[in-house]
Amino acid sequence: MTVELRNALYGRSSVFVGSLDTPTERIVYHILYETVRAGKTVIWVCLRDTPNTIFSKFSSYELPLERFDENMWFVDSTITGDSTIMPRTYRCPSLDYACIIMEVVKLLKKYPTSLVMFDNIGILAALDRVNVIVRPLKYLDTRIRAQGGGFVTLLANKAIPGSVEAELLGLIDVIIMVDEEKIHAQVGSKELSIPFCFTGSELILGSVDADKELQGLFSLTPDEKKKLELEVEEKAHLYGEPTD
Repeated sequence: MTVELRNALYGRSSVFVGSLDTPTERIVYHILYETVRAGKTVIWVCLRDTPNTIFSKFSSYELPLERFDENMWFVDSTITGDSTIMPRTYRCPSLDYACIIMEVVKLLKKYPTSLVMFDNIGILAALDRVNVIVRPLKYLDTRIRAQGGGFVTLLANKAIPGSVEAELLGLIDVIIMVDEEKIHAQVGSKELSIPFCFTGSELILGSVDADKELQGLFSLTPDEKKKLELEVEEKAHLYGEPTD
């Protein structure tokens, strides 16, 4: 079942939203761990946690990333960075969106169909203005999806209406709310609820017939795919990037 949820993240932008009382981050880490374990690439844009901290969190969740770390790439845009730079890490100044986009797009050209993880969209809301964030975030999203990948992020707390967080959530296709017992995926007026639990270090999702439902909930139509291609061509000049 985790395979179906993981596969459904491709071709869309998704945000996992929870609270301090829900295992939102742990669920995201499990999904991304299963992604690299399956031989797929994850590009992790570090906004809050540095690459070394992220590796430590995988270990704390009993997810041995070392065997699959060649499938994990980092674009570190944290304020401090790591004192020792890990392999497969590119460093950008904090909130330097042009640098982040450049490094992510370079990696996408080598590893299309990657999941791109923004480790916490709440950091953007706390440190920058929404009118500054929107354009680069939307452009990066179109680049990721045009390459067959998926944009994934998380928000530790529910957004207050009218807040910067709420404005940013409006850019995301799929809102995945996590409570103490279920994951609720919502696209527009459509919603799917999936029960979950942890058995040791394993994430177990409920035995609902969700494969077809998830694909229908998350999938792009041919018209949407064509629109993405046009958006990429139209907006590439904003960041000085030639189209392929």
